[in-house]
Amino acid sequence: MKRKLMGLIVTLLSFLALANVASASTVLSYQPEVPESLRK
Repeated sequence: MKRKLMGLIVTLLSFLALANVASASTVLSYQPEVPESLRK
């Protein structure tokens, strides 16, 4: 019983950590400004 409870807690905390990281990183919407020398 204690082992299942600890596994559930670890799974829940891992899910919350991944959700927090995913919401904080905007890799897909990041568009850096193209330098003038590369626009030619």
